[in-house]
Amino acid sequence: MNKKKTLWLIVALAVVALTGWMGVRTAIQARERSAEFLSSAESLISGAFGTSSASGPRPTEPYLAKLKVEGTIMDNGGTGSLTASGSYDHDFLLESVKDLIEDDNNVGMLLYIDSPGGEMNAGDELYLRLMDYKATGRPIYCYFDSLACSGGYYVAMASDEIYANRNCLCVNIGVYMAAYNFSGLFEKLGVEQVAFKSSENKGIGMSGVPWTDEQKEIYQSIVDESYDQFLEIVAEGRGMTKDRVRELDDGREMTARQALKAGFIDGICRYEEYEQDVLSRAGTDVLYEIEPATSPVYSLFNFIESVAPRSDTQELTRFAKEHGRLVVMAYADN
Repeated sequence: MNKKKTLWLIVALAVVALTGWMGVRTAIQARERSAEFLSSAESLISGAFGTSSASGPRPTEPYLAKLKVEGTIMDNGGTGSLTASGSYDHDFLLESVKDLIEDDNNVGMLLYIDSPGGEMNAGDELYLRLMDYKATGRPIYCYFDSLACSGGYYVAMASDEIYANRNCLCVNIGVYMAAYNFSGLFEKLGVEQVAFKSSENKGIGMSGVPWTDEQKEIYQSIVDESYDQFLEIVAEGRGMTKDRVRELDDGREMTARQALKAGFIDGICRYEEYEQDVLSRAGTDVLYEIEPATSPVYSLFNFIESVAPRSDTQELTRFAKEHGRLVVMAYADN
C-alpha cells in the first residue's frame, strides 16, 4: 500500500471515529436535556396544581370513610409529587384523617392496607394521627389485602379490629437501618475519602470511611429503641405484653392463618364480605372512598418520566439521594 492510500485510510478512520464520537455526545446531551426538562416540568406543574386533594365532595349524610394505605410508607416532605400520584401520599393521608375528625357526618373508618411498610417516622406519624381520630370515639375497621408488613402492620395498631385476605402476608414486626460502605472498593480504585470532623462520631455512615465498633453500637442502640417502641405499639393494640409479642414474632412475615392463630389479626374473609359487615355495624349504607384527585397531566408526566433515559451522572445522583442517609425502616425488605 503506497503512502497516498495509507493517508486516505487514516483520514477515513478519523472521520468515522469523529462522527461516532459526535453521535454519542449528541445522544448523551439529548438524554440530559430530556431529564432536565422533565424535572422543570414537574416543578412547574406541581406548583400549578398544588398538593393532592380528595376527589369528589364528601357525603352530607352519615357515611363510613374508606382510607387506603398502599405502597411504601414514606414522608413526601410536605409537598405534592407527580410520582406520588396513584401510590402512597403521606401528606394527603394525614390531611384526610384530620378532615375526617372534623366531619360530623363521618361515623367510622375502613382502613384498607396493602403495604410492605416503610420509614418508621412516617408510619408512626400516620399511626398517631389515626389515634387522634380514634379518640373521637368512632371505630376504625381494618382490612389487610395482599400485604401488611412491618410499618403497614404498625399503622394498623390504631384500629379496633383487623381482618385479612386469606393469601395476605403480614405482621413482620421489626426495624432496621442500612448503609453502604465503599471503603474497600475505594481502596482498590485508589480513592480516599478525607473527612474533617469535629468529633470522632460526627459524620457516621460516610460511604468511604469504615465504621468503628463504637459507631456500630450507637446505631444498634437506635434500632433497639425503635424496636422497643414497635413492641409497645403492638402490645397495646393487640392486648398483649411486649415479651409475648416478641415471643410470637421475631421479625418474620406471617400468613393470614398464622397471624390469626397468634392473635395478630381477628379474622379472615374476602374484602367484599368485610365491607358489607362493617357498613352494617356502622349503621349506614354509604361508603365514601377517599382518594387523591387525579389529572391526565399527572398521568402523562408520570409515563414520560418512567420511560425517559437518564445519564450516568443522574443515576448516581439518584442513588446517592436514596441511600445517602440513615433512616430507621419498618419494612419487609426481601
